[in-house]
Amino acid sequence: MDAHTSLRNALKLGGSLLVTYVIGFGLQVLVPRVLGPDSFGQYNWANGTSAAFFILSALGLDVYIRKEVAVRREHASEFLGGTLLLQVVLAVGLMGAMLAMMRHEGTPPEVRALALALGLYQFFFRLNAILAAVLHAHEKVDGLSVAHVLMKCIWGFGLGLALLLRAPLPWLAAPFIGAEVFKTVFLFHLTRKYAGLQLRLDLRSTGAVLLGALPFFLNEAALATNGRVDVFLLGVIANTTEVGYYGAVWGIAGLTMMLSPILGWVLLPMMSRAAASSQEEFTRILRRGLEGIVSVSVPVTLALALGAETWVHLLIGEAYLPAAPVLRLLAPIFVLTYVATVCGSWLMAANRAWTVTRTSLLAAGLNLGLNLVLIPPFLAWRGLTGGASATATSLAICEVVVTLILVSAIGSRAWDARALAVLGKTAGVCAAVTLAHLLLGRLGLDASTLLRGLTRMVVDGLLYVSLILLTGAVRKDEVLGLVRQVRNRRKPQAATEPTPTEARAA
Repeated sequence: MDAHTSLRNALKLGGSLLVTYVIGFGLQVLVPRVLGPDSFGQYNWANGTSAAFFILSALGLDVYIRKEVAVRREHASEFLGGTLLLQVVLAVGLMGAMLAMMRHEGTPPEVRALALALGLYQFFFRLNAILAAVLHAHEKVDGLSVAHVLMKCIWGFGLGLALLLRAPLPWLAAPFIGAEVFKTVFLFHLTRKYAGLQLRLDLRSTGAVLLGALPFFLNEAALATNGRVDVFLLGVIANTTEVGYYGAVWGIAGLTMMLSPILGWVLLPMMSRAAASSQEEFTRILRRGLEGIVSVSVPVTLALALGAETWVHLLIGEAYLPAAPVLRLLAPIFVLTYVATVCGSWLMAANRAWTVTRTSLLAAGLNLGLNLVLIPPFLAWRGLTGGASATATSLAICEVVVTLILVSAIGSRAWDARALAVLGKTAGVCAAVTLAHLLLGRLGLDASTLLRGLTRMVVDGLLYVSLILLTGAVRKDEVLGLVRQVRNRRKPQAATEPTPTEARAA
């Protein structure tokens, strides 16, 4: 029944995320359109810079909580007060360091102000991730789902108003700060109500937790360099216009990562409990998780890659069409990211967190090195969007390396015959759809106009769905069975006395 509870929690969170992603994605494509490549580049650079600096304030606590508090419910109160105090001290120091760096680099005053304001947002964002992790560990996500929706509404309305009024660049941070402060207050209330969370200063417990969270912290810091530190480097080595192109298509590609928060929130606690009770169930969750994530993420990724010009033209406008090849480079990354996320969660639940951490540190160093090496020659070779292409290429190489290492670390437990069959069939379907897409282009149905491009994508989509069902890569009976299981989850079991776990799930 734990798996059923986790599934229901995933659906609840997924429902709230769907609403928030509609709002977020709408603004993600509106902001580049309104600001244009140059101003959007400054906005995106400030956002990436503040996030890069505040990597150090995460401390790895949200992952630690999902793993440990999931099996020790009262543990969070022992250390949260001390870690919160440490985060406040770190935030002050990081803001000062960021200001000194920007003054040294000669950053324009309005960009400096925006970056500092977004630094304040980062503090509350990291705090909210910790509070949310406490609720995930206690499997109390109903109020959290409401918080996601309300926060995104505040953020969306405020940012839309700022764009409508053509507010100065620093004011674009105000909706982010307001939404996160609201969420902080709301989550503190929920954690006290449902998790009995108390803030008290216990230096010994705080120190022990920081040591225990060290591998998670290093792993998160390494992962955060991908898409954060590389944006900072791209702006310094190239220019903020390149950052604008890269950030705009990254926003489109980010649509494929809609399930990523659910994986982090639900999968690790569920795997941790399975690892403590049943190794067979532990392995089954891994295999079916990998199978499912490939089935869901591949078609979206394929659609982005094949229709890059169409999506850029439709969503963010003709001004960003030079960045369509960058979107094509980014699209396959997310399938790899999902596989790596599932494998990383399994390794952490299996008390092999340092394997994940070492891999992430390797990737972070490789990503920084590749950006430093590739950006200058790519700029000379491709000119406009050359720097953005170099950053996307660096990230793609790193994701391939990470995925190969993590899958190898798990070994044969990662895939069974069924999962390998699904993987092979899905790859074959993708090859067939890609070939058909290219043939349609030769027949004159290319992406030279928006209408032709959309028509081509519809044909690709129909062909993919038909082939995926015909080959059995996705089993229709299992999908329908899952829907029935969720729909009937509240019906009482006949002739059985429910266990405490079943009673809670009901």
